[in-house]
Amino acid sequence: MNPKLKILLVEDDEDDYLITRSILKEIGLSAYKLDWVKSYDKAAETILAQNHDIYLFDYLLGRKSGLELLKLLKTKSEDLPAILLTGKGDKKIDQQAIELGAYDYIEKTSLDADSLGRSIRYAVKHANTLKALRESEKKYRRVFEGSKEIIFIANEDFNIIHVSKAVESYMGYKPEEVYAMQSHEYFENPLQIVEMQDQMTDGSIKDFLIHLKAKNGEVKSGLLSVVVEYDADDRYFLHGIFSDQTEKIKAERALGQTRKLESTARLMQVLAHEVRNPLMNINLSIESLSDKVSEEDESVLEIIQRNARRIDKLINEVLHAASEKEVTKQSTDLSKVIKKAISQIKDRADMVGVKIETDINKSPKLKLNAEQICTALVNIILNGIEALEGIENPKVSIKSFAKNDRVIVVIADNGIGMDEKLQSKLFEPFYTAKTNGVGLGLASTLGILKAHEAEIEVESEIGKGSTFTIEFGLN
Repeated sequence: MNPKLKILLVEDDEDDYLITRSILKEIGLSAYKLDWVKSYDKAAETILAQNHDIYLFDYLLGRKSGLELLKLLKTKSEDLPAILLTGKGDKKIDQQAIELGAYDYIEKTSLDADSLGRSIRYAVKHANTLKALRESEKKYRRVFEGSKEIIFIANEDFNIIHVSKAVESYMGYKPEEVYAMQSHEYFENPLQIVEMQDQMTDGSIKDFLIHLKAKNGEVKSGLLSVVVEYDADDRYFLHGIFSDQTEKIKAERALGQTRKLESTARLMQVLAHEVRNPLMNINLSIESLSDKVSEEDESVLEIIQRNARRIDKLINEVLHAASEKEVTKQSTDLSKVIKKAISQIKDRADMVGVKIETDINKSPKLKLNAEQICTALVNIILNGIEALEGIENPKVSIKSFAKNDRVIVVIADNGIGMDEKLQSKLFEPFYTAKTNGVGLGLASTLGILKAHEAEIEVESEIGKGSTFTIEFGLN
């Protein structure tokens, strides 16, 4: 026991004080300091100073009682132990004292060295234990609330019961909003919940890649690790941590696109030059034959010339798509570039009955090559229009806005959508799902955007359309 135990006795009867002092000597405390106050007011003043390790309160203190002192003590600290002393047993008072935080309740008629010593030892030990637990709780709560990653507790259906504040910065939801949601509302694909439940056969999951829907509709990707804990009623809860990997995944995807673009570009340049040399010989031969063929063979020669020109045009397109873009950038109002791109495709949209919806907001000027960015936007919008064939109420929506240090352009259609395989090949040269397509439009678009250090993301689902999101950095 603490050798410097400081005890405050609140007792209005001097005889009872003397008896208590005598009992304390019998207990055998090696060193203690007993302070005695007679009145409630003096006791309240002394409690406010919090200079004692344990408090002994008489129940009857004139017009007031020891229960009121318990209330006062509880407002100052839940870790300060108090024992209530009373002249006669009363279960109702006993219950009230415990509810107000008394560590024990002793009748004065049974007060002796054993009962008081046992009560003091228990109260001090229990108070120290609670204090240590609260300190531990504070420490882990600081870790919980200060974590940059999302730490949570959920039930077996992955409905969140408690979550760290990091959820607001990542997902845009306040913790209270998350508590009111069902798990399927924030999982992009609710089937992932079933997949995770199936994999928790050993009571845990580690680094499971999931995709969550933020409040603003953005998809957040990250790694989820979970362990199962059981309560006293054998119900299990999930203790987990979600590590956001959205930017890392975007960066890896962008790096993959760049590498693919570079390797494909080198291959296309070699092939184009290899085809151009014999094509040049074919064109020269056609020119030398043009004055020597009969009228019957002129139509055949024209077919050869027409297809030779088509091949030459295709080679030029390949070299253009594969070449490093020389970008001359100027301070540009992106909204004007978007409006110019829309004007270039408007006749095509009107002709096929596609409605163009716009929400173009003012944003800071960017260092751009307006002509190249306009070409890239036209390619994406036309891609959307072509995906709307046979769709009821076809439309393409185009919006732009500034967010933090980025300017964002979103182009969405309600067309046929794409599966994951098509999405993964979307920007590859010569890959196309169109009957008469060459497969260079979006490849060229990616090259232009990379030259501007812009990022492009595609979200699509079969039957629900596609969304292209382009992000330009202000710097």
